[in-house]
Amino acid sequence: MPIFLDDEPVQLAGASLAELIASATQRLADDGRVVVEVMMDGNVLTADEMSQRKDSPLEEAEVRLTSADPGALAVSTLYQVREQLPQATSLHEQAAEYLQQDNPQEALKTLADVIGVWMQTQEAVLGSAGVVGLGLDQVKVGEEPMSDFTDELIKQLHELKDLIVSGDMVALADTLAYEWPPIVDRWDALIGELIQKIELM
Repeated sequence: MPIFLDDEPVQLAGASLAELIASATQRLADDGRVVVEVMMDGNVLTADEMSQRKDSPLEEAEVRLTSADPGALAVSTLYQVREQLPQATSLHEQAAEYLQQDNPQEALKTLADVIGVWMQTQEAVLGSAGVVGLGLDQVKVGEEPMSDFTDELIKQLHELKDLIVSGDMVALADTLAYEWPPIVDRWDALIGELIQKIELM
């Protein structure tokens, strides 16, 4: 079974994928690096595929593991997410316009994209903080901890859902037009603070 770590052939103990990754993680620990990508027989595994195959025997599969510095990976991810925030603003405005034009069907389609962007943003921020060992209360904008931002976002998303369920399209349009722009600005500030904190670690 050929095994490569950062394109170098290596000998790692482990009969299953989970054991192999654990062995690689142990080897990388001294350099402060982690496994960030797993390729089997030329195919990059998704998180779901890794979960499904973690205990399966590897047999003769070629396995290529790629590692990265957690801090550099987190910062790169956060910059990408930060670049998506203007898209969130644009989607908020678009959905509000559809509602004002009495086109709820298109508005709801756009809102699905809005919610997707925000879920990705929250996951990326929490994941990036976690991978470098920062807790929710260790990153603050002013005196406000990151946990307040995540709690607020969950609350606002629930409010959007409640307005959709109730069919109050006027209130929904107003919420999107007036309440969400400051939230985008706050999350931009939070991501900027998190990037700075990680870069200083």
